[in-house]
Amino acid sequence: MSPANFHVLQDALRRAGATTDAAECHGTLCGIVCAAAATGDGWLENVLDESAAGDAPTAECRQLLLDLSEDTRELLCAPDMGFYPLLPADDLPLPQRVAALGEWCRGFLYGLSMGRTPGVLENLADEAGEVLRDMTEIARVGLDAQDSDEQDENAYTEIVEYVRVGVQLLFEELNPPQPGAHLSAPGLH
Repeated sequence: MSPANFHVLQDALRRAGATTDAAECHGTLCGIVCAAAATGDGWLENVLDESAAGDAPTAECRQLLLDLSEDTRELLCAPDMGFYPLLPADDLPLPQRVAALGEWCRGFLYGLSMGRTPGVLENLADEAGEVLRDMTEIARVGLDAQDSDEQDENAYTEIVEYVRVGVQLLFEELNPPQPGAHLSAPGLH
């Protein structure tokens, strides 16, 4: 999922009159997928006004979101760890990218809470529980435009990578292979 896709989705959501942005929307989708590995399009009711489902911008956005959902599920299930959170390109100012990362994490936590049985998230293994606590902190981030420098850019890159790997860890923790499921050969991580 490239930053170009972020801008395409952002524009489609705006045209469809959605109240969420691309980062938060993708975060919500990822949280739902991690929580239940759910299929279907029920999650779209949290993003789009279904009463406008017949108009062209909403129909186009809906299809884009369904495609994104399918791609996201495939990437999270793939053994090559190719998943990446949908965030704006590096050409945007750092404070905007940091804000989008915070929105992505808020969406993720929201989606995760929507799809799990109460108590499951509180009883995660140490590493997975730590990822959830860290994402809660990341969801609160902000950066003053006057304070950003190369060190902040490096920190942002590291945090995005942490989120990327953390989401994959949570997906695996919450969706263990089913008995009898074909296990692929272990890959390098």
